Amino acid sequence: MKYFAFKVMAEEAGFIDAYPRGSPADWKFERGVSLAKEFPLGGEVSFSDNYPDDQNLYDFQPNLMSDLLVSGKARKVIESLGVSNAEWLPVTVRNHQGHVVGPDYAFLNLQGTEDAIDMGRSKYEINHIFKDQVGLIENLVLQPKSISPNAKFFRCSTYRRLILVRDDVLNAFEDAGLTGFRVYEAEGWNGLEL
Repeated sequence: MKYFAFKVMAEEAGFIDAYPRGSPADWKFERGVSLAKEFPLGGEVSFSDNYPDDQNLYDFQPNLMSDLLVSGKARKVIESLGVSNAEWLPVTVRNHQGHVVGPDYAFLNLQGTEDAIDMGRSKYEINHIFKDQVGLIENLVLQPKSISPNAKFFRCSTYRRLILVRDDVLNAFEDAGLTGFRVYEAEGWNGLEL
C-alpha cells in the first residue's frame, strides 16, 4: 500500500476563513477527538471578504483552518469506502452576498491518529509550541507496519496537522471526480505544497 499527503487546495475557491459561531476553539479541530457535542447545530460558514472575486465551490473547500470541509458528494464517497474514523460536523456554505451555495457541506473531523511517521529516520523540526508535534517536515519517512490495516484516511500521531490517504481511497476520490485537493507521495515528501 502507498500513502499520500493530502492537501486541500483549489483555484479561485470561495475561501472560508472561520468556523461557525459557537464552534469549539480552533486548536481542538486538530486533536483527532470528537467535537460533535460542542459543534453548533445549523452552523454556517461564508466565503471570505478578503477574497471577493473567488467564488468557486469544490468537493474539498479551501479554508484558513486547513481542515477538511467537504461537499455532500465527497461525504457519500467517503462513507461508501467505510472510513470508520469519520465524524461529520454539518454546515451550510454561503457566498459573499449571504446566499446559500453549499447546503450539504460538513467539516470532516478525522478521529484518532496513526503512528505513521518514523521519527528516527524522518527529517523535521519540532513545533515550537506543541513539543510532541512536528512543526515542519523536510523528509518524511513512514513506518507502514505501525499503520493499522483499517486506516484509510487519517491523521499522524506526531504530526496531527498532516493527513494521509491510502492509495485505494485516493483512487476512489479520483474515479468519483472529487475536486479541491492535491496529493504528494508521502514517502520522501519534503513538506512543500507546489
